[in-house]
Amino acid sequence: MNRKSIILIIGSVIFLFLLLFGVYKLLNGGGNYYEKVAFVSSSDHIKWSPNKKHVLITYSDLQCPACKVFEEMFTSFESSSSPDFDITKKVTFVYRHFPLYQIHEHAFDTAYAVEAASKQDKFYQMLNAVFMKQSKLDNTKDINAFISQTANKIGLDSKQLLSDMKTKGVVDKVQNDLSSGEQANINATPTFFLDGKKLEPMIPNDLKALLKSL
Repeated sequence: MNRKSIILIIGSVIFLFLLLFGVYKLLNGGGNYYEKVAFVSSSDHIKWSPNKKHVLITYSDLQCPACKVFEEMFTSFESSSSPDFDITKKVTFVYRHFPLYQIHEHAFDTAYAVEAASKQDKFYQMLNAVFMKQSKLDNTKDINAFISQTANKIGLDSKQLLSDMKTKGVVDKVQNDLSSGEQANINATPTFFLDGKKLEPMIPNDLKALLKSL
């Protein structure tokens, strides 16, 4: 075995050790634990594993480009042919709204639309559909038309959706998500909590590696 091979092996071992140590610190005292955030209620939108052994909660904004990138990665896990499909069997995923209304004109309306879609059992379908058309939102003047077109494309009753967006239950859910995020000192999206502990900002591949190591 030559010197270069030995160095590569040692480097790989060190990298693996650091990754596992980071996971250990995260799950055993690293990071701040947020009890109120960690509590998953009946109003939360859950997918992947129903067991809640490991719970990943994301606070996200539908006009946030980084949120779109992460959501596309999460969706890619869900194909049974994906090499990352195992993540969906051991992690419970929860999406919560954190509209950045200060900088995104349609942050609240898109959040209300996605939340209202849950009344027609298509929360995540509407979420993905809005993210797919995110680039058009900045130039959208008629947000109701945008929402109607997006809803119709995935088989929703758009008139019912627009009506449901204004209901107290939908508005309260979005506002409660936002409030819980603010209480946890969230100031950017996406922000992730794993088993109640806030994660440091990371790139998608690092989060994927963390989830696969659980």
